[in-house]
Amino acid sequence: MFLSTTISFPSLFRSGRAFLFSHAMNIRVGAKADRHLITGLHTVADIYCGDCGELLGWKYERAYKASQKYKEGKFILEKAKIAKENW
Repeated sequence: MFLSTTISFPSLFRSGRAFLFSHAMNIRVGAKADRHLITGLHTVADIYCGDCGELLGWKYERAYKASQKYKEGKFILEKAKIAKENW
C-alpha cells in the first residue's frame, strides 16, 4: 500500500495509536507548519492518501531539539488509517 519499514514503537496520535516510518508511498504531502507536539516544537507537513485524499498523519520536516533530530524526514501514520482490523 503506502508504507515501508516501521522504526518505532506505537505512539499516540489524534485518535489513537500511530507509528513512525522511514518511508511512505502513495501519499500527498501538504504544506509545512510549525507545531508544538509532546516532544517539542517541530516543522511538520500533513500527509494524505494519494488515492482518496484522507489525512493519514504527518511528515517530520524539522526537529528543533537535538534529541528529536532522528525524526526528520520520517512519517507518522495513524494505525486506524493504515490497518484494517477483523477482516
